[in-house]
Amino acid sequence: MKALFIGRFQPLHKGHMMIIKRILEETDALSIVIGSSQHAGTPENPFSADEREEMLRRALEA
Repeated sequence: MKALFIGRFQPLHKGHMMIIKRILEETDALSIVIGSSQHAGTPENPFSADEREEMLRRALEA
């Protein structure tokens, strides 16, 4: 089974990681989509899509 997880990750937090780990336990493949990637540099969206992608990569490598 495949899964899709969509989030803003502004910022990535423990709750996101708990969900990701649970999905990975129960599926064969997971695609993660960064939502609102066109928004950055505002108080509500401080991180760019590239920064959020890097946060996800580092967290998943740990």
